[in-house]
Amino acid sequence: MSTEMTDAAGAADELDCDAALVQLDDYLRRELTPDLAERVRTHLERCAPCFRELRFAERFLALLRTPASGTRCPDTLRDRIADALRAEAGGP
Repeated sequence: MSTEMTDAAGAADELDCDAALVQLDDYLRRELTPDLAERVRTHLERCAPCFRELRFAERFLALLRTPASGTRCPDTLRDRIADALRAEAGGP
C-alpha cells in the first residue's frame, strides 16, 4: 500500500491507504469537502488494493438498497413461529 507523499513544499497532497480507506464511507455518500474528495479519488485511481475496496463497498451498498426479490417466508414456517410465540406468551 502507498505511503503519504509530499510535494516540494512539504505539504501532503496525497493520502496514504489508511487515510483514504477511513474516508471511503463519506466519499461514497458524497459528504467530503471537494478538496478531500479529490484527494481520495486520486488515491483510489492510483491504488489497486484501495480501488478494490471501493468496488466492494459500492456493490455491498447497492445490494443493501435492492429490495428482496419477493422472497417470502413459507406459510408453514410462519405458522410454526406464530404458534411458538403464542405458546411462549401463554396465549391460545
